[in-house]
Amino acid sequence: MDDRLLEARERYEAAVFAGADGGLDTADRALDGVEADTALARGRIRHARYLSARAAGEQPAEDPTEIALFERALELYRSLGDTRGEAEAQFLVGCYHQVVRGDMDTTEPMFARARDLAEAAGDDLTRSYALRHLAFAAQHAGRVAEAHAALAESTRLRRDLGFTAGVAANLVAEAYFTAEGGPGDPSALLDEAATLAVESGAHAVAGWVSEARLNLGPRL
Repeated sequence: MDDRLLEARERYEAAVFAGADGGLDTADRALDGVEADTALARGRIRHARYLSARAAGEQPAEDPTEIALFERALELYRSLGDTRGEAEAQFLVGCYHQVVRGDMDTTEPMFARARDLAEAAGDDLTRSYALRHLAFAAQHAGRVAEAHAALAESTRLRRDLGFTAGVAANLVAEAYFTAEGGPGDPSALLDEAATLAVESGAHAVAGWVSEARLNLGPRL
């Protein structure tokens, strides 16, 4: 049993049988943490289903439960003062709006907030995700240099963390950015991405590499 659930049971029993009800507020906060973690995890599973369906060539509909779960987690983490959890939930709220709803114009502040929270919490993984999606927003807005800088920082963080699959995913995005006029060799970036994808078992990313080679064609 999760330690927080065990604590809530113990505080319940202390209140009911010993009349010691001073710990009930603490139990509530512990359960808020459990609820936040569960909401975030359930939202992630729904998001993964959406991405899987889209990768299979389907046109999945929005699932309003997904964003409701992420927003509930964000609310709870914020009330608990859990900066790391808030950063992750804030990123996923932004991700839903950008990826599922295709909103590239109003999500930038969400990712900036997630980046800042993650930095404050020392959560470099979530910061790498926020920076990746900030890069997409900047690229969409025509701020090419800013997009390259954000994606490069995301990739650096992922290399430092040993997040090889994430590095490969970023290199595919970098190849597209480079092929549109940025510095570097898109072909070399895709070659490295392919190698890292195989090494990390990131078969979906390997598919992105093949797709990028087809899309970029003569620009490689």
